[in-house]
Amino acid sequence: MAEAGDLIDIDICNVCQNSSDQYFYTIIGCIEDILLDDKFVQLHSNFMEKYWTYFDAGDENKFVYSDIFKKYNETIEKYIENQLTEKIENFDMNSLEEELKKRRNELDGEIFEILTTFTDFLAFKEKFMDYKAMKEGKVMDLSQHFIISKYTVETAF
Repeated sequence: MAEAGDLIDIDICNVCQNSSDQYFYTIIGCIEDILLDDKFVQLHSNFMEKYWTYFDAGDENKFVYSDIFKKYNETIEKYIENQLTEKIENFDMNSLEEELKKRRNELDGEIFEILTTFTDFLAFKEKFMDYKAMKEGKVMDLSQHFIISKYTVETAF
């Protein structure tokens, strides 16, 4: 039993989260790992490289965009779903998509942008338009100035 003046260790990381939150953030952590994996990076880069020339800045949505969107879901989303199914018991992509819709206002960052492109056609098109602008040199590429790494509590201190 602790006495007056004794220090008590309290794990505050999980105190404010219910089991639903913990499960959701476990999935998000796995998605972070998947997105940083070399296989995914290559798959995603190859897909963007293959289709970016089809997109243009007009307001009109061409039929080919729908075909590319479908292929994107079949390729990129399916890859992530397969990886999550391997890593998380009883994983269900439809449940994750519903949870993302519920939490839309509290989420931001590249992970959520990528996940949004699976269900939101306009976000998908915008991603390609940004990629096209980068490929055509219309935006400054600062990527060589950034280092992306996974943040963990163990390495933070």
